[in-house]
Amino acid sequence: MLKTLIKYIVFAAIVILMVILFKDKWFSSIANVFKPKPVVIAETPILIKQINELAQLCTITVFDEVVTDSSEIRKKSTIEVLLPDLSDFGTLPVTGRRIVIIAKGKIIAGTDLKKLQPQSVFIQKDSVSLTLPAAEILDAIINPSDIEIFSEVGVWNDREITAVKIKARNKMIDRAIQQQVLNKADERSIMLMENFLRGAGFKKVFVKVS
Repeated sequence: MLKTLIKYIVFAAIVILMVILFKDKWFSSIANVFKPKPVVIAETPILIKQINELAQLCTITVFDEVVTDSSEIRKKSTIEVLLPDLSDFGTLPVTGRRIVIIAKGKIIAGTDLKKLQPQSVFIQKDSVSLTLPAAEILDAIINPSDIEIFSEVGVWNDREITAVKIKARNKMIDRAIQQQVLNKADERSIMLMENFLRGAGFKKVFVKVS
């Protein structure tokens, strides 16, 4: 009889303890572990770091071919007037030299994400606003094998030929900018970053270029 009474007392104590635990916040927090959690978005500094790790966002590549030249004209000396002129100036009182090159290359435009600042990102719950730096020319590549000397009159040293190649490179950059390559790069960078942020869990995404 005593054993049976003890069993009832123990059972009643267990029931009372369970009721207390169900009402206690600690037990409720354990129960919440099995409930679905809302999406938690990283803080701004963390998000900036993640974007910076993408480094340069190369969005547009333009292939081009340009013709560039350089020339030098001077008055003939007394002796040069008497000698045959092989510089295409003939009997004119001037002489000189000229070089023409044909260069092929590519221009890469995009966004330098390392220029982002903490104030470039604004986060509120599941919404994010991102201000990207304006697109720029990230690189202009002309391989030595893609340069052809079309015409060369007179003697040109390596330094002078290099200057003509740089002139060709700058000409490619100017032509790309005239073709609105930076505007196109901005548009594509916005699209790519919108996709990136949505993939990070944001529901409302707004991306613009400063």
